[in-house]
Amino acid sequence: MQKGQACIDKLFINGRIETLDQNQTVCQAIGVSGDRIVTLGSERELRKLAGSGVEMVDLEGGVLFPGLIDSHTHLMIYAYLLDGLDLAPPRVKKINDIVISIKKAVEKHQPGEWIRGSRFVEYSLSENRYPTRYDLDPVSPDNPVILYHTSFHACVLNGVAMSQLGLNKETPAPMGGVIEKDPETGDPTGVLHDAAMNEIAFNRLFVRDLESMTTEARVEMCSQAMTKFAEVGIVAVADALVMPVCLSIYQETLSAGKAKVRVYTMPELTFSDSLIASGVKTGFGNDMLKIGPIKIFVDGGMSNRMAAVKTPYRCKPYGHGLKVMPKDDLIAAVKRIHKHGFQIAVHCQGDAALSDVMDAFEAVLGPKSENRLRHRIEHAGCLYNDLLKRAAAMNIYVSSQPVFFSFLGDGFVEAFGEVTADKLYPFKSMLQAGIRLGGSSDCPVSLHDPRLGLAGAVLRKSSSGRIIGPQERLTMDDALHMFTTGSAWLSFEEKIAGTVEIGKRADFTVFAADPRHIPIEDLPDLAVKMTVLGGECTYRG
Repeated sequence: MQKGQACIDKLFINGRIETLDQNQTVCQAIGVSGDRIVTLGSERELRKLAGSGVEMVDLEGGVLFPGLIDSHTHLMIYAYLLDGLDLAPPRVKKINDIVISIKKAVEKHQPGEWIRGSRFVEYSLSENRYPTRYDLDPVSPDNPVILYHTSFHACVLNGVAMSQLGLNKETPAPMGGVIEKDPETGDPTGVLHDAAMNEIAFNRLFVRDLESMTTEARVEMCSQAMTKFAEVGIVAVADALVMPVCLSIYQETLSAGKAKVRVYTMPELTFSDSLIASGVKTGFGNDMLKIGPIKIFVDGGMSNRMAAVKTPYRCKPYGHGLKVMPKDDLIAAVKRIHKHGFQIAVHCQGDAALSDVMDAFEAVLGPKSENRLRHRIEHAGCLYNDLLKRAAAMNIYVSSQPVFFSFLGDGFVEAFGEVTADKLYPFKSMLQAGIRLGGSSDCPVSLHDPRLGLAGAVLRKSSSGRIIGPQERLTMDDALHMFTTGSAWLSFEEKIAGTVEIGKRADFTVFAADPRHIPIEDLPDLAVKMTVLGGECTYRG
């Protein structure tokens, strides 16, 4: 038995405790005082130690793991879209399915009210193209409509929305963005990519809508989203796109006592000047809400075929993607943020952009480093061998999304070809090279359920059944560590999270069975029996 010094006020019993510590310790019970683990051991021993008056938490035969951490998600965007249209496959198979969904939504909205939808995938539609304003306008003549591509690096606006936003044939595309236009008339089709989409969808609409809500409505919206994460076993997230209004909402939700997950925030680059001027650094905050890394976007999304790649895509738009930031500007930004003591998180997918990122990090770290600020890459889809070696030498860390294989994998094969697709997201090679790897969902790009990510890391199977990069499959044990110890490291919390050990937070995820001991195909349906945050149950199945 491992003993601590504090008194026990809560005892977790009648289950198996998988600590995931270095010794792979397994025990029967956990003693908790406040929000911390104070003792581990057999149920018999801990019952004697606890004495009378201690609350007993029955695990009902479940298997308890360290609380799962999503190291890259968009919790606030997910919250914002909870009441929007879900246009993901397989329920949406053709553009008319989208049109019908919008028509039904129009019937439920007053004229002038915005209609939002998300997660459509053009290459999963029978037409194999984006919907445009010309598809949407006939059924939405009086309501502005915005539909987010599943990558959240592209969107579609209808004519009413374009008019309200001042988007017309004279509107220039920003650096790192695309405004698709009709080749005959020059009029925008409503389809926007990357920087053009970010300016409209996030910097204007998202921020405007959140700022216009009452405090009560914002807290309720955020709390509902957090509850959804707790229901699938998540205890903490890193929100990978945070504006000032998002910080306000998280603070309001925490103050109202309705925060159900811990949040490590990634303020967007344009917000960094005010943070730097304030004197705060990465880590400022408390156990529930912290300032994390400054987020920099370097290229487009992989699933909208706009990640910056050296070899052209094998399907529309057949190009090399987009660099959102010139290399010299990237290096300057990295130097400035690094100088002021912030962790840096760079969105980067394509190999052309990843090469720029390596050069930028090398400018502040040198070719070999300890990387004490734990600079990290978000996604790293095309981290091919030469780039992987450079990242490993500099101790650059990666947060990535194994869930993508089941949802977007067939699109990767279409865009890259089978040979190159097998080299994408080289998780096993990353771990073998010593790269710390955090597990995540990128929700709402994909579903937030970590069971899908765990299965994806092991199976790497697309929706059509193709195995993508079989040589990069992980064991389930490695997959579990992605969502526990790996994610904790990326947020500087390995001393208080990621394993079940004395002195660490009492954050737990309890499954009905051990994911390592069931058929992987059954994992998405494995019941989450309980989620515990700081010793308090946030979900019980």
